[in-house]
Amino acid sequence: MAAVVYLVTDLLFTSKIRETATQLGHDVQAVRAAGEVAAATASARFLIVDLRRPDALAALEAAAPAAKKIGFVDHERTDVMEQARALGCVALAKGKFSSELPRLLL
Repeated sequence: MAAVVYLVTDLLFTSKIRETATQLGHDVQAVRAAGEVAAATASARFLIVDLRRPDALAALEAAAPAAKKIGFVDHERTDVMEQARALGCVALAKGKFSSELPRLLL
């Protein structure tokens, strides 16, 4: 199983996640929908979710308890960030997520 599981469709962020995780020695796995998250995160260390997705909150709820949940969204979507944080997610604006990703995956 992969250490980093991500539910992201944006190619820019997908590339950044894969590159950063690989540089840190993590295996990565993409999932296509929230319904795949529970099985994929059973032994994962991290779950990364694009909080702009309609199924993002369901994905956070489905994640294995041991997986650190990390999400990103447009900076003005504070409502979504608050909802994600209530589910135990480190929710960040897209720019901050990009700059802090290496630290988040340690």
